[in-house]
Amino acid sequence: MKTLILGEVIDNKLSSGTLEIINKANSLSLEYKVVTVGSSDAPVIGSSTFHQTYIKRSAESLQFNNVADKLSQIIQEENISLVLAPSTYQCRDLVSFLSVDLLSSPVSNVINFDIQDGSVVTTNSINGGESIYKTKITSSCSLLLIRPKSFDPIDLELNSEYETIEVENSDIEIFDVFKEEKSGPQLEDSKIVISAGRGMVEKENLSLVEDLANKLNAAIGGTRAIVDAGWMPYSQQVGQTGKTVKPDVYIACGISGATQHQVGMKDSKFIIAINKDEEAPIFQLADLGIVGDTLSVIPKINENI
Repeated sequence: MKTLILGEVIDNKLSSGTLEIINKANSLSLEYKVVTVGSSDAPVIGSSTFHQTYIKRSAESLQFNNVADKLSQIIQEENISLVLAPSTYQCRDLVSFLSVDLLSSPVSNVINFDIQDGSVVTTNSINGGESIYKTKITSSCSLLLIRPKSFDPIDLELNSEYETIEVENSDIEIFDVFKEEKSGPQLEDSKIVISAGRGMVEKENLSLVEDLANKLNAAIGGTRAIVDAGWMPYSQQVGQTGKTVKPDVYIACGISGATQHQVGMKDSKFIIAINKDEEAPIFQLADLGIVGDTLSVIPKINENI
């Protein structure tokens, strides 16, 4: 089955979500090419193991319509019948454009897929990860949005050899562009993630979590409750409506563990929970639970590291 993998660039290289999909495509022996969309000048995204095309867009312009036109052209000219994309802001926007051009409804929240008798069969997660359902796609071109961390990323030696296509600026008028500053380990790729919840009581107490994260070289996340309260940006939200993480160690500080949060971190290899409520649902997931006030426990951990 001829397949197109829609890739993304993060920190001048292929995103972990892209590498996860490539690994899955290899396991199914799919005939695929990768088309990566980004604004970096010279990302290291090429490989000797697959054909890579880089669609370069301006970082200062909304060009998804022009990028989607180019993607649609590639799909139709090369008779692509399966499009795989990580479920990110950019890819969701692009796939929505493609669904109109290709007259095919995208399937989202895909956590696994297979090819059976020439048709694509997907496994999907709903209800905060509590329910699973399967779909069999009958469209001539299947569009799948893959949930992050559904597969292990492939280990590739990347290079700078690939075809580059530059798209023209969109005619959409841009009034302002906001770029979020990033520093330190990122949630998606960090081996240790420390997340905070309402149990931290006040925004100022997040400095305790920041100190611990600096000592452990960890990324910092949070629940929807504290993101909605303005304690940290949405980009750090972990959960059903935020990011999905799968670190080696996940430390939940003052988090009760609602289902919506669990779906974003439950596949972490080792979970440590700190909460003063011994009945908190997070302890059902935890490999190590500490029943105590986070504002007392975290300083003691910091003192001993």
